[in-house]
Amino acid sequence: MSRSLELHRLAECLHLEFSGDPQQLIRGVASFDSATASDLCFLADARYRARLGASACGAAIVPAGFQPVASDGERAWLFSEHPQRDFQRAIHCLQLERPRPQPGIHPSAVVADSARLGEGVYIGPMAVVGEGVELADGVTVGAGCILEEEVRIGTRSLLHPRVTVCHGVRIGADCLIHSGAVIGSDGFGLVLEGERWSRMPQLGSVHIGDRVEIGANTTVDRGALDDTVIEDGVKLDNLIQVAHNVRIGENTAVAGMAGFAGSAVIGRNCRISGRASVTGHLRIADGVTVTATSLVTRSIEKPGVYSSGTPLMPNREWRRVSARYKKLDDLARRLERLERRLSGKHDD
Repeated sequence: MSRSLELHRLAECLHLEFSGDPQQLIRGVASFDSATASDLCFLADARYRARLGASACGAAIVPAGFQPVASDGERAWLFSEHPQRDFQRAIHCLQLERPRPQPGIHPSAVVADSARLGEGVYIGPMAVVGEGVELADGVTVGAGCILEEEVRIGTRSLLHPRVTVCHGVRIGADCLIHSGAVIGSDGFGLVLEGERWSRMPQLGSVHIGDRVEIGANTTVDRGALDDTVIEDGVKLDNLIQVAHNVRIGENTAVAGMAGFAGSAVIGRNCRISGRASVTGHLRIADGVTVTATSLVTRSIEKPGVYSSGTPLMPNREWRRVSARYKKLDDLARRLERLERRLSGKHDD
C-alpha cells in the first residue's frame, strides 16, 4: 500500500538536500503533464525545463546546482546528482509499486511432491510446479505459470502470470520475468537430409544469472549441447528472440523485437536497440551500442556505436533512392574504368 511522505522525510529517504516547505505532503509521482500539487516530478535534461515550468507538480527532483527562476514556478526542489535514479528511488520510498502477494500456495496450484520450496514462497492460481523443482526463499510464481521438472529459481525472483520455464532451466536471484515469456524452449536445430528437414534434439539448457529482467513474450531457447547463458544484470525488453547457445554478457540491455541467431556472443555493457538483428556465430565486444533496426552480419571487435539501414525519408524521395541502389554496382565499375583511364592505366 502506498504512503504519503512529508517533504523532509522524502528527502531523508533519498539522502538529498531540498528547498521548500518541509511539511509539504508528497502523495505520488507523475509526469509533467499529469502531475498535481501533491505529486513529485523530475528533471534530468535542461531541454524539458519549459515543461517543468508549466507543470502543476508540487515538488521536483532536479540536477545538483539547479538555480530556480521565476519561469520554473513555485514548488519544492530536491537536488540530485542523478535525478532519474533518485526519482526511481522515490517510488520505493512512497511504496507505489504493486506489492507481492502474501506467501502461500493457492488451492488450485499443482505442486509435485518432490518440489523443494524455501520460506516465503508464493505459488498462484493454476500454476504447475513439476518434479524436482527448487524454489529459493521469497520466490513468487504468478497465476498460470508452468515450471517443468528440475527447474531451479533463486532467492526473491518474481515470475508474473503465464511464464513457462522448461525442464532443467536455472534462474538466479532477484530476477523479474514478465508474462508470456518462455525460457528453455527448443532451439531451431534442424538438419537437412536430402529434401527434408529433421530435428536435432536440443540437449542443453538455459542458465540465467542474478538480477536479470526478461520482458513479456520474450523467448530464450535452450542450447543444442551447451547452455544458452544470460549473465548477471542483463535486461531484455518484450518480444525478443534469443536463439540456442547465445551468450549475453553482464549488464547488457536489449530493446524490444531484437533477435539473436544461434551461438552469437554478446559482450558486457552493450546496448542493442529495438528491432536490431544479430546473425549467428559472431561476437560483439564489450561496450558496443547497436542502433535501431540494424543488421549485424560480422563480428564487432571494438566498443563504439554501430548502425545500418536506411533512415526514414519522404516516400517520393525513397522511391528514387531505392531505384538508384540497383545501379550502384554499374556506376562503381564505370567510375573505376574512368579512374584507370585518367591515371594512364587501361583494362586488359
